[in-house]
Amino acid sequence: MYEQNYQSGYSIEEGMRKHAMRTFGWMGIGLLVTAISAAFFYFSGIYLQVLLMSRWSIMLMAIVQIGVVIAFSSRLMERSVASTRMLFLVYALITGFTFSVIGFVYDAEAIMVAFGITAIYFGSLAVIGYTTKINLMKFGPLLYISLIVLVIAEIILAFTGASGSMMLLTTIGLLIFTGLTAYDVQKMKVLYLQCNDEGMRERLSVYSAFELYLDFINIFLYILQFVGNRD
Repeated sequence: MYEQNYQSGYSIEEGMRKHAMRTFGWMGIGLLVTAISAAFFYFSGIYLQVLLMSRWSIMLMAIVQIGVVIAFSSRLMERSVASTRMLFLVYALITGFTFSVIGFVYDAEAIMVAFGITAIYFGSLAVIGYTTKINLMKFGPLLYISLIVLVIAEIILAFTGASGSMMLLTTIGLLIFTGLTAYDVQKMKVLYLQCNDEGMRERLSVYSAFELYLDFINIFLYILQFVGNRD
C-alpha cells in the first residue's frame, strides 16, 4: 500500500512538473510573439501609419483585445486545444502591435533593463507560488476586486489628465500583480489536480499561460514606469 501511494504521489508530482513546464513554455511563446511583433510594427512604422489614419484606431484595437480575452475565457471546455492556442497567439500578436508604441516613448536601454528586472522578479514570484504551502486561493477575490478598483482609478486619471497620483497607482498596481502572479501559479496547480482529462489539461495549460502572460506584461509595464527614461 505504501509503495502504491508513493508511486501515485510521484506520478502526480511528475505530471505537475510537466504541466508547469508546458504552461511556462506557452507563456514564453506568447511573450516571444509579442516582442517580435512589437519590434516589427515599430521599425516598419506600421503603428504610426495606423495611428495617423484614424484617431480611433487604437481604441478599436483595445476593443479587439477585450473581445479576444472574452472569447478566450468563454467556452474553454468545448473549444479545441488548437483553437485555444490560436486565440492566445492572436492576443499576443495584437498586444505586440499596441506595445510598439513603447519604442516611441522609452529608450531601448530602459526597456531592456525593465525587461531584465521583470524576468527576475517574475521568476522569483513563480517559484514562491509553486512551492509555498500557504493557500493563496483565498486571496483571489481580494486581488481581483483590487485590480478592478485600480483599473477604474487609472481610467479616471487618464480622462481627467491628473498625474499627481500616477506613481502611487503604479506602486499599487505592481503590488497587486505581485500577488496575482503567485496566486495564478498556485491556481495552475489547483486546476491541474482538479482535472483528470489530458485534453482538458492541455487547454488549461494554455489558459494558465495566458493568465501568467498578462501578469508578466503588467509587471513589466509598471517596472518600466519606475526605471524608464522617456525618449
